[in-house]
Formats: sequence, structure tokens, C-alpha cells
Amino acid sequence: MAEEQARQRDLVPKPSVLFLHPDLGVGGAERLVLDAALALQARGCNVKIWTAHYDPGHCFAESRELPVHCAGDWLPRGLGWGGHGAAVCAYVRMVFLALYVLFLADEEFDVVVCDQAICIPLS
Repeated sequence: MAEEQARQRDLVPKPSVLFLHPDLGVGGAERLVLDAALALQARGCNVKIWTAHYDPGHCFAESRELPVHCAGDWLPRGLGWGGHGAAVCAYVRMVFLALYVLFLADEEFDVVVCDQAICIPLS
């Protein structure tokens, strides 16, 4: 009986999960996104990460085990000296990223995990 249930669970397709993250560098939010993505991938889910900035030389090593796509890196990260306008620029980059994934990336996904609430209405 248990073997039959396990076989039936294996026949059910696993969901594809898309992560939207503003900047996949080295930090606490990035660690959380990577841990969640790796855990879902270990459970058989198809996982992709889309970000507005990704530098393979300045990131957690585990990010290289996942498909990471970048769009919007040409958008500014700040409006002036001293990091002024960084939050506004992060919002704009995330809105651009969400719109890019929805309309231009030709991605199919079942679930979206969004790291900023600004793009939730778009996705």
C-alpha cells in the first residue's frame, strides 16, 4: 500500500518555482533565497532564479548550482553619491524584472516567490 502511494506521488508532476530577487550578491536575503531554492530543487521542483543583478564572482557558491538569469542590470542602483535613491532604484529594477519575466522571458512557472512586495501585483 505504501509503495503504491509512493509510485502515485512520483507520477504527479512537481511544480516549477520562479524566484524573483533584486540583487543576488552575498547577504542574508540572498542566503534565504538560495536555501529555499536548493531545498525545493532537492524535493524535485524545477527551480529558476531571476534577478536584476548577478555577479558569479561575488555570490554564494551554491548559486552556481541553480539556473540564474539576469535582466535589468543596466538600470542604475542609486541616484547619486552615498547611496541616495537606492530604494527607489531597487523598486524600479524589480518592476522591470517582473515585467520582463512576464512578457519577454517566455518562462512557464507554477509558483512565484518574490523578494519585494512591489512586484507581487505584476506577477
